Amino acid sequence: RLVRCDQDVVRIISPHLSTQNIVSSQPLVNQSTDSPVVIMSTTLKSIKSLAPLLDRVLVQRVKMEAKTASGIFLPESSRKELNEARVLAVGPGGLDKDGKRVACGVKVGDKVLIPQYGGSPIKVGDEEFSLFKDHDILAKINE
Repeated sequence: RLVRCDQDVVRIISPHLSTQNIVSSQPLVNQSTDSPVVIMSTTLKSIKSLAPLLDRVLVQRVKMEAKTASGIFLPESSRKELNEARVLAVGPGGLDKDGKRVACGVKVGDKVLIPQYGGSPIKVGDEEFSLFKDHDILAKINE
C-alpha cells in the first residue's frame, strides 16, 4: 500500500517488502512471490485536475476559526477538526441494481456534514481534501 509519495522518497507499508523508505531506483521485489512490484504515482499540481468517478464526492473540511466569537485567539493545538465540508467536485453518479445511473445527492458548492473518520484523504501541497462515496455523506447543510 502506497502511503505517501514525495519527490525524493516513496514510503510504503507492506508486509511483503523489505524496506519502508525507498530512495533508489532499484526494482522492488515481493518477498513472498519473487515478482517485481510496480509503483505508479502522480503529482497533482492542483486539486482541480482531480475528477471523481461514479458516486464519489471530493470535499474539503471547513477549518475552525482561530478566533472565538468573544475575541479569544485559539492556539493551533486546541482547534479541533470540524465535520463540516465544502463540496469541490462530484462524480456523474453510481449505478443501481438495474444498471441505471443514480445522480449524487449533492452538487459543487454545497456545504455538507461528513463522518469524523472515513473517506480517502488526498493531500496537495499543504491542503488536505477527502474523497467520499455519496452515501457516506451524512447531511446537506442548508444556509
